[in-house]
This record gives sequence, structure tokens and C-alpha cells, in this order.
Amino acid sequence: MNESPTIKDKILRLLICSLILFVARLFFNYLFPSIPISELGPASALPPIFGLMFGPWGAAGAALGYMASDITAGYSPEIYIINFFVQFLYGYIPYKLWYTLNIGKHNTLPRLDNVNNLIKFIIIMFITAVAVSGLLGVLMDGLGVYTLISFTTLIFGLNNFDFSIMLGSLIIIGVNFFNIRMLKPSKTENPRVSPKIFSWIGRTALITGFFNGIYSTLDAPDVWGWAAGVVSYILILAYVLKPVTREVEERKTTIKVSLTEKLIVIFIIMGAIIAIITGLRSIFTISTTGIDALDFWQTVYLNVTLILAVFYVSSFGFLWYIEKNITTPIESISNIVENYVSDSEGLGNSANVISKCEQYATNESEVGILALAFQIMVKDVKNYTNNLKRVTSEKEKINTELNVARKIQIDMLPKNFPVDPEKIGYDLYATSKPAKEVGGDFYDFFMVDDESLAIVIADVSGKGVPAALFMVIAKTLIKNQVQLGKSPQEVFTTVNNQLYEGNDENMFVTAWMGILEIKTGRFTYVNAGHTTPLLKHKNNDYNWLKSKPGFVLAGIEDIQYYQNELYLQPGDRIYLYTDGVTEAINSYNELFGTDRLMKIMNNKNDLSLKDQLNRIKEKMDIFVKGRKQFDDITMLLMEYKNN
Repeated sequence: MNESPTIKDKILRLLICSLILFVARLFFNYLFPSIPISELGPASALPPIFGLMFGPWGAAGAALGYMASDITAGYSPEIYIINFFVQFLYGYIPYKLWYTLNIGKHNTLPRLDNVNNLIKFIIIMFITAVAVSGLLGVLMDGLGVYTLISFTTLIFGLNNFDFSIMLGSLIIIGVNFFNIRMLKPSKTENPRVSPKIFSWIGRTALITGFFNGIYSTLDAPDVWGWAAGVVSYILILAYVLKPVTREVEERKTTIKVSLTEKLIVIFIIMGAIIAIITGLRSIFTISTTGIDALDFWQTVYLNVTLILAVFYVSSFGFLWYIEKNITTPIESISNIVENYVSDSEGLGNSANVISKCEQYATNESEVGILALAFQIMVKDVKNYTNNLKRVTSEKEKINTELNVARKIQIDMLPKNFPVDPEKIGYDLYATSKPAKEVGGDFYDFFMVDDESLAIVIADVSGKGVPAALFMVIAKTLIKNQVQLGKSPQEVFTTVNNQLYEGNDENMFVTAWMGILEIKTGRFTYVNAGHTTPLLKHKNNDYNWLKSKPGFVLAGIEDIQYYQNELYLQPGDRIYLYTDGVTEAINSYNELFGTDRLMKIMNNKNDLSLKDQLNRIKEKMDIFVKGRKQFDDITMLLMEYKNN
């Protein structure tokens, strides 16, 4: 709203102000009676408002529009030239007074959002109306049109003041509502003339004008009174040269119309209605007395001004009370809330926010209740935030520990896959992906002796840390028993009893293990409730390696397991997997299933072991379509190579 306008913008505003004032004077010329020199009416409120909004450009535009209307009305050159000069001052004086009168703590663009600015606006409009009507009276007195101390001067002053207050205040509020850019004066850092001198010039002009008015009222006009008037206006002209030495603050609030402005609009409209009723009543009453037009309008304006003065003074008292007890506290609390929410350090400044609300929280009105409620909310938010930080910190610590555990678990799974399968007589590849940071699935392969290879795959019930701990125990026990030289069935029988002992959480393990004699191809295997593997002979498709499965490990004590055996030929493959493969679910709650797995395995069954497992995982990802993995996925594929 307050960006510096370009020269093109300034000229455009000048022309718009000229056109508006020209049209307004032509329109109101038919509604208000004419007296010598000028017409009365609401159009007289426009020059000071244009000046407040756009500075010298608005004042010049109003003066040009005024001169154009005077020329259209047929006034002589000396009249419309004088009016041009007077109207320019009429628009420019309010602009300078607004930014140079030190009324209030802040120097802002014109906005009637508080009683202080409203009083400042009224004082400026009063000073301007008196100064301009007096100046016009001095100039017209010199031309012999009418005297300075006359009803004409008084009527002009009252007309300008009344309409500036009633219509001007509404325009200022409307300009702020529609965010029309105003001219923001630049601050003069190092003025050549001290601002105090201009202040003394202004005071001297007021004092000289005041006493000259009293002197001219009590005595007949003479050269001394005229000279005093000239001196007063020379001082006024000097004062308007006063530089702006206070920084003009930008509009900080996003509220288009404050509560105070809404109340002002209501009172202005009520005042206007009262003024119209008073004026109509005066016109109807006085018109029957037969007095001349000048006395008639003087009486009308005096009645209207008196009624407005009484009404507005009482309104100011009401507005001051509302602002002090309602609007200012609410706006302050609103700013506190806004700063608290937008400030990244707001939560750390809770004590400061609470102390700011304390001055309102002690009030027993609704505002006090609001401030107290906000205080309580800030305290609760602070407590919640502190708790959240503590919980988050603990969670981060747990996550860090879980990441370490995950790395340890991954490192426990062998990754030294065969480099020269033809030489050692077998090839093997395996993958494992837990559903959480750590999981309960595992695979293992190791040499039992120089001529035998053991392969294991298992799935611990549950997920997460408990399953991972149980998995470490099961993996260690199985490997230890195998390396003691026991057969697969003896290994599972022993491990089952060991896991069952002290298993208060009733966890269990499904497992499948086989031992391959590399020279002969003899493969002995045992199943403890695990998923059925797939077997592919060299040039054939995969088929299920069916055998009677035993009970899960750690489920029941003293279970007897039975092993099976077969002879592998070079090129034969065995595929082991956990139920995380076949029980993967897509968005339609469909299972990946054993049929789909078999089809994928046989579609391209001549791929390398690594490519084969990667292809299965890719097909699973396509099937689930981004759905979160809910179970651990582990696969192992071995191919017998010995010739």
C-alpha cells in the first residue's frame, strides 16, 4: 500500500483528483445555494482529503479542479487564480500538519483507527478550515468583494469544517479499506533549519491570527488588522515548509477496518443524519422569518455545527471508553497472539507473552477472561511442547539405538557369497529386508566341514526388537548344533528344547534347514513349520519340495523332528523364502500368493541367482503398489554345481 509511486502515478492522481472535484462541484452547485465567489456543499471536503492522501499532488489536483469549475461558472481571472492558490493551501496544509504535529506516540499514514488519530484529524480540519476561510477573507477583503470579519467568512469556515469531518472521515476510512496507496513523505535526516523554529513559527501564527480575529471583531477593519492578517498567513506559509523529522511507520495490521473505525463510521452517519434533520428543520423554521440569504445560511450552519459539536463530543467520550477498555486490549492481545504464533522462538518466550497478558488478565471483564484464557493456553502449550521435546528426544535416542541394532543384525547375516561357484561346487545368494528397523527373519549358510554346506532360513513370530533378540538366539543355537556334527533332525530337536526353556513370552520360530554333501549331491533337510521350498531340476520348471513339516521350534518341549533327503544333480536349484513373500498384500487386500510366486519363478528360470531374487522383489513392489511392508521378507536361492 505504501510503496513509493512513480511520477506517472503522481500525475495520474493529480488528474483524477481534478476530475472528481470538478464533477462534484458541478453536481452540488444545483443542490446548494450560491453566494458571492463560491458555492457551499460537500465538495469542500475533498481538497483537504486529497491533500492528506496524495500530498502536494492531491492538493494541486483539487486546486486545478476548483479553478476549472470557477472558469465554467464564469468567474473573473483574479477570482479563480486566488481560489486556485487558496485551494492548494487548503489541501496542502492538512498534509503537512498530519506529519509534523507531534500528537501521539507514532507518526503513521492517515488512518482513523483510534481516538487519538481521530482527535488529531479533527484538530487539523479545524485549523485548516479557520486558516483557509480567513485567508480567503483577507484576499477578498483586498479585492473589495467581502470583508474578513463577515458572515461569509464564518459560513465558509463552518461549511469546510462540517463537511471535512462528516464526509472526509468516511473517505479516509474507505481509502484504508480498499488499500489505496497514499503518498508517504520521506524523513529529513539533517534539516537545514531546526524543527523547533518552525514550531515557534506555527505558534506565533496561531497567536497572531487569534488576537487579530478578536481585534477585527471588536473594532472596524483598518490597515493594522490587515497587516496582522498578512503576517499571520506569511507565517503559515513558512510553517508548511517544515520538514518531516519523524519516521512514518508502515501499516502493521492486516485488519481492513478496525472496531474503532466501524464505530466512527456509525457515529459519522448518525451525525450526518442529525445534521440533515437539524438543517431541514432550520430551513423550514427560518425560511418563514423573511431574513436575507446570508443570515439564513449563517443560522442554518450555526445550528448544524452546534448540534454536531454536542453529538461528536459525547461520541468521543464513548469512543475513548470503548477503545481503552475493549478495542485496545483486544488489539494488543491479538498482536501478542499473532507474534506468538509467527515467532519461531515464540515457545521459548512464553514467560514474556504471559507477562504481557497479565495487565489485561486482572480485568474482570470479558477482555480479562480472554487474556486469562490465552495465558492458560500458552502455559499448556509450553508444558505440552516440553513433554513433546522430551518424548521426541527419547524417541530419537531409541531410533539411534535401533539403527545400531539393525546394523548389527544385518552384519550377522552372511554376505560372503561364492565368487567361484564352479570351483567350490555350489552357488548361493540371499536377501533379507525387515518390516521395521530390526526383524525376526534370518538366513544363514556356512560350511559344516570341508565337504558339507548347511543352509538355513527361519521366521520368528512377531516383529521388532523382541523378534530380533529371539532370532539372534535361534541362529546361534542352530549353527552351534550343526557344527557339533549333528544331523538336521537332531539339531532341530535339541534347539527346540533349548528355545522352549524360559520362553515366557511364548514366542516360536518356523525354520527350514538342509545340509548338502558337495561331492555326492546328497541333500538332507528338515522342516519346522516353515513355508515349502521350491526345487528346480536343471532343465525343468520349479516344483514344490514337499515333505511332512514338523512343529515350530520353541512351541512344545521334546518334539521329535524327522529329516528327508534327496540327491541333487548339477544345475539343480533350491529356493527358500519366508511368508513375507507370499503374504504380501496390495491395496485390494489381495495376497501375492504361492501361485503367483511359482509363475514368476518359472517365467525366467535361467537368470542368475541374484537377478532371480531381485526380479521377485520387483514383482512384489509392483503388486503392492507402494503399500507399506508389514512383514519381513527373506529369500535364499542355492544352485548345485559339482561335476
